[in-house]
Amino acid sequence: MLWKLLLIASLCLSPVLVRAQEEDQIMDGDEDSLDDGAPLDDGAPLDDGEPIVHEETANAEEEDFVIKASPDAKVFYAFPKMSDETRFPGGKMVKALIGFQNNGHKSFIVDNVEAGFRYPMDYNYVIQNFTSFRYNREVAPGATQTFLYMFVPSEQLAGGSRTFSLVMSLNYKDDEGNLFTDSPFNETVSVHEVDEGFDTEIFFMYILLAAFFGIMLFGAQYLLSSAFGGRKSARKAIETGTSGGIDYDYIPREHLKKTAKAGKRD
Repeated sequence: MLWKLLLIASLCLSPVLVRAQEEDQIMDGDEDSLDDGAPLDDGAPLDDGEPIVHEETANAEEEDFVIKASPDAKVFYAFPKMSDETRFPGGKMVKALIGFQNNGHKSFIVDNVEAGFRYPMDYNYVIQNFTSFRYNREVAPGATQTFLYMFVPSEQLAGGSRTFSLVMSLNYKDDEGNLFTDSPFNETVSVHEVDEGFDTEIFFMYILLAAFFGIMLFGAQYLLSSAFGGRKSARKAIETGTSGGIDYDYIPREHLKKTAKAGKRD
């Protein structure tokens, strides 16, 4: 019985021993190949490559693409009919005057004016974009011109405590084609609901409507009265004969008796 167990154990251990011997042979072969190879340091100078210079070229290019205002131009604004420049009426037209003053020695061409409501925390998020007005007007050196711009805030933005950033930008260029932009107004504003008071136009419209209906009723009443009144008068027109040219039916009988007695006495 014992020799059977030894036989089984030897059969199980034999593959493991063979595999271990093969791995040892492979490791020995790898070591021989490494030893026989060329030395790593052959005495030649090492090539460290070109040093990496971190130049700010990318930032410079980005700054070149940013459109800025010209130092030779001055842009200003005004809201003629706004007492508070931070509260705008919802659903009503707002008029703004934008002035452009050329302080340089070259002419500028004012291209357009654009505006919009933006999210105060992220200027890239546009809440309402207004219509862009194109002028294409040339401003000579030393001259000043004023441009009218109009926009209508949405009624859906009115009410509550929400605030928006109103950005108005004027885009222009010089004789050489260089582009410039300036934002004369860039403030946080709110939109409020308009409290409609007494409207004279609506009042006069109601008066005209009431007068029109009164004339219509008067005309209808006149037509009805003339139609039905003529028929009644035609029915009542009855001819009655007279005796001796006098109609005694309208004389009281007592008076007739007295007159008869007086005639007999005579």
